[in-house]
Amino acid sequence: MLFTTLLAPLALLALPFTEAKYRSKTHEVVVGGAAGLVYTPNVVYAQPGDYVRFHFQFKNHTVTQSSFDYPCTPLKGGFTSGFKPVAPDAKKSPTFKIKVHDTNVIWAHCEQVDHCPSGMVFAVNPPRRGNTFWKFLQKAKALAYDDYRKRSEIDEEPEEVSDIEERDINSRITGKAVDSESEE
Repeated sequence: MLFTTLLAPLALLALPFTEAKYRSKTHEVVVGGAAGLVYTPNVVYAQPGDYVRFHFQFKNHTVTQSSFDYPCTPLKGGFTSGFKPVAPDAKKSPTFKIKVHDTNVIWAHCEQVDHCPSGMVFAVNPPRRGNTFWKFLQKAKALAYDDYRKRSEIDEEPEEVSDIEERDINSRITGKAVDSESEE
């Protein structure tokens, strides 16, 4: 009886020291603003239960989940903040918060036109080897080059147009079938 009366309270006092509990942390990230088309920081290492809060600065940005293979394409079933327009003189900035559920990597980008291919990408827990954040960033930036190359190929005028291509173009413009006999 003496044991339980005296030592039981002492055992309860020791319990918090033997059972370490993790307190979740909120990682703060600035979206755009004076730093340009970037997330600052662009990489966060978080534990399960942590949060990442995004603070939107001036212009109009999103935080949209993507994948390593398709850095500038929204991940089906992934999160998105939606567009958050902010005036340059705004006193308050909108925020968006996600919860980290495990230690798996989370890739994200801004959906505003040309922002992702300009390097506006972000990651939670990216690997330090293999599919690193740097490789993810390079994949996103390569899309700008690929898109530019595609646009320049479309904008280039062919050196010579064949009779068949010319008739097809005239047919699409007028809406009438054009054959070579009626043109002469």
